[in-house]
Amino acid sequence: MFEDLTVRDVFPTPIWTLDLKADVAADFNARLLKELNALMTPRPPLAPGANWQTDPILHEKPEFADLTKLAISAGRAAAKFLKLKDQDLVVTGLWGNVNPPGGRNSPHTHPNNFLSGVYYVSTPGNEGRIVFDDPRAQARVMMPPIHEFTAHNGNNITFDVKPGRMVVFPAWLTHSVPVNASGHDRISFAFNLMFRDYVQNASPALWRGTVKIDA
Repeated sequence: MFEDLTVRDVFPTPIWTLDLKADVAADFNARLLKELNALMTPRPPLAPGANWQTDPILHEKPEFADLTKLAISAGRAAAKFLKLKDQDLVVTGLWGNVNPPGGRNSPHTHPNNFLSGVYYVSTPGNEGRIVFDDPRAQARVMMPPIHEFTAHNGNNITFDVKPGRMVVFPAWLTHSVPVNASGHDRISFAFNLMFRDYVQNASPALWRGTVKIDA
């Protein structure tokens, strides 16, 4: 018989969650919602199940300067945790997301960036969730039956979110947002972070949003 059993977690994937104080978040989110509504009024037509997204240039607008600073602070805290020599991260993209009833975000990554994050403004009902998939391709080669899901046998993990919460994660990590089954909009702001020296050539956003914005 074995004398002892030791388990070591290797190659962990960090995901950071940061919460504002409730009173601070309430005021901050009200201001963000006002600015986002101004950009999206009148709202463009939208197919069932689709979402509204602004262009990813909100970090260039003074109305979103506080959110940009918050994203940078969170990213630098993550870089410090990772013991990185280069902790000078800058925002390469910041955009608003509105999931109307029935809206969702399919699994995706954010290429050409080091970190990504989401800040939540409105999560109606119990519809505040973000799902991360196991990035290890080989882990799906064999999936035997289990009697209880744990961090060591599952192939995705769901994080509960709420207004005032920011989630930061590696930009290469596949993530998605389930269908909004509530009767109200689910609203968040997403962002990307990259090392300052990489930004000019490697990190410009490669897409445009549903709502066109003058820079």
